[in-house]
Amino acid sequence: MIRTKLETARLRLRLFTLDDVQVMFEMNSDPDVIKYAEATPAKDLQEARQRLEQGPLADYEKYGYGRFAVELKETGKVIGFCGIKYLPEIDLPEVGYRYLKEYWGRGIGTEAARVCVEFARDDLKIRKLIALIMPENTGSIKLAEKLGMSKGPLIHIDDIDAFQYEMML
Repeated sequence: MIRTKLETARLRLRLFTLDDVQVMFEMNSDPDVIKYAEATPAKDLQEARQRLEQGPLADYEKYGYGRFAVELKETGKVIGFCGIKYLPEIDLPEVGYRYLKEYWGRGIGTEAARVCVEFARDDLKIRKLIALIMPENTGSIKLAEKLGMSKGPLIHIDDIDAFQYEMML
């Protein structure tokens, strides 16, 4: 049985529900937050719901796993997402994350990503994990390096050029 909740010292990671539409809108409508991930900001709650349904919720159904909602244990507030997403275009699983801007620079991304890497290895039995990172996204590059990922090739996917950081588990 694959776990549907993960925990760290400060965080609780759980499956998304439709109750998370508001925070998905907040994250996906902030140009700074989506700068390296989405072509256009979400324009309203309906579009945020659609992205949630077609993203994490669809991935849970199709692959049995996907991005987790990341909550602060202290408050229960959802502050972002982190988790493993299967990328059929390249037939590899990716660790990815996104957080509300006010939580950047606090080590939350690294803390959540580490437990997701363990989840990928222990629960999902994944042997190779990647992170697709645009060359100018220095914050994500630092996070990938903290996880022990090494820089692989520059690839073109979904109309962007990104380095494929990778690690064997």
